[in-house]
Amino acid sequence: MSKALRYLGGVRPEAATHLLGFYKESVKALDDKTRFLIQIVTKVTVGTERGLRQYAPKALKAGATKDEILDAVLMAFPAAGLNKVLDALEVMIDLELLPEAPGADQAPEVGEQDLGALADFPLKKMECAKTQAGKYIVYRTSADSAQVYASRCPHSKASLCKGVDHGDAVECKVHNWVFDLETGKCLEPDAEDKPGMEALNIDIREGRIILLP
Repeated sequence: MSKALRYLGGVRPEAATHLLGFYKESVKALDDKTRFLIQIVTKVTVGTERGLRQYAPKALKAGATKDEILDAVLMAFPAAGLNKVLDALEVMIDLELLPEAPGADQAPEVGEQDLGALADFPLKKMECAKTQAGKYIVYRTSADSAQVYASRCPHSKASLCKGVDHGDAVECKVHNWVFDLETGKCLEPDAEDKPGMEALNIDIREGRIILLP
C-alpha cells in the first residue's frame, strides 16, 4: 500500500474502505494474471512508474511470460502514445522483465570510468553522475574522499537519482525506502534486515573520481 493510500485510510477511513471495496469487487471475474496484465496497460497509459514497478512483477509471479508483459506495454500505445510506451519499456528493462534482445549477451565489458573532478561535487550532498554505462550516485564525504553507489534501489530497482533527497539520505519514490548516503545502509523500514545501496569501488586519482571495473 502506498504512503498516500495509508494516509487516506487514516484521515478518511470510510472513503478508503469504499475505494478498496469497489476495486476488489470490480475485478472478481478476472484471474490474477489477466488482472495484473491489464494493470500494466493502465499504468503505461497514465504514466505511473510506481504502478508499473508494483504490478509487472506481480504479473510475472502470477504466470505471465515476459513476452506477455511486453505485449501489455505495447497495447497501451493507442491511448498512451510513443513516449509513455518508451518510458515504460525503460522501467521494464530495469526490472529485467522483458525478453532479451538479440545480441544482448554480447555487451562490451566496461573498464574504468571517469565520473568527474572530486572538487566539482559539493560536500555532503547527493549528486548523480552519468556515463555511457549508466547512472551513479556520488556523495562526497570529505575534502578528499567520496562514496559512489549504483543508482538502482536494491528493493524496487528504481533509480535513486529520481528519489527524494533528504540531504544525508535518499528516499526511493516507489516504496519509500530510505538509505544513508554516508554508509549506504537502509534506514527505513526495519533497517537491520534490509539490503543497503550497492557501494562501488573507486579511486581518487589526480583529483578525479575514477570508477573501477
